[in-house]
Amino acid sequence: MELGQLKHFVTIADTRSFTKAAELLHLSQPALSYQIRRLETELGTRLFDRGPRRVTCTADGELFLPLAQAVLFRADEAVRVLREHLGVEAGEVRLGANDSVSTYLLPGILASFRRNFPRVRVQLYEGGDLQLEHRVLDGTIDFAIVTAPGSPSTLEITPLFPEELLLILAPSHRYATRSTIALRELAYEQFVFPTHAYNVVSQLVEACRLVGFEPKVSYQTGSLESVKGFVRQGLGVAVLPRMAVTGPGSVEALVTLHLQEHLTRSLNLIRGKDRSMPAAAQALMIHVRETLMNGATEASPAAGGAA
Repeated sequence: MELGQLKHFVTIADTRSFTKAAELLHLSQPALSYQIRRLETELGTRLFDRGPRRVTCTADGELFLPLAQAVLFRADEAVRVLREHLGVEAGEVRLGANDSVSTYLLPGILASFRRNFPRVRVQLYEGGDLQLEHRVLDGTIDFAIVTAPGSPSTLEITPLFPEELLLILAPSHRYATRSTIALRELAYEQFVFPTHAYNVVSQLVEACRLVGFEPKVSYQTGSLESVKGFVRQGLGVAVLPRMAVTGPGSVEALVTLHLQEHLTRSLNLIRGKDRSMPAAAQALMIHVRETLMNGATEASPAAGGAA
């Protein structure tokens, strides 16, 4: 017995016509009749009564019909599940993230994802929040991790977790023995800033203005790693996200202090509203969301002291 024969049988039972069934199945009527005769011979019973105007199932045919339908349904379901599985197993994902997330969070997340899906290819696009948002909206990337998403009407936004912003100092700095500090105490300090592509810059400037001063910027550089290098050499102080200071790969010989104002930034996962995603992209998005929302960042050592 073949799946094709079952499909032929069910189609004739549904249309009650060999002619209509042959048209739907793209077969000649003699070829269809031959397949049904083969099936009836194998089952040892007649499945149809062929009348002058329509075809009806025999009693045995009526008994066999739901069984044949169930087999065909399960076969279709098996194909669908396998195709979805293959789509995840060998698919491609286009993921966007800012520099800090791609440097300090994603390596561990992608390593654990790869253990389950070793053949999935992940393309990583780095950029600022606005650039990543545009890429999500125009379909260049499947989803992104950002800190300040806009366009809630066109984006599906999933908050992941809030992250503390910390002050970093060289060990020789006069505040190096402190564990906390107020922003107003930094009014006369020289700051090292990353580029304005990082939302932490505008956030810090606004917080400083609220307590009565404009931060003095001695250097502005392109990456968080270079900011830490400048601070390490005593060229200024900086405020950076916790993951960049206490997480894996952070620069040694730095001191971190909590800000009394307890500045934080929020990480969010964004994707286009009502936009379909490949199976592999859905799998990675779920993995990212569950990893970050289930407290993966709690593994970072506590701030305070040398990083």
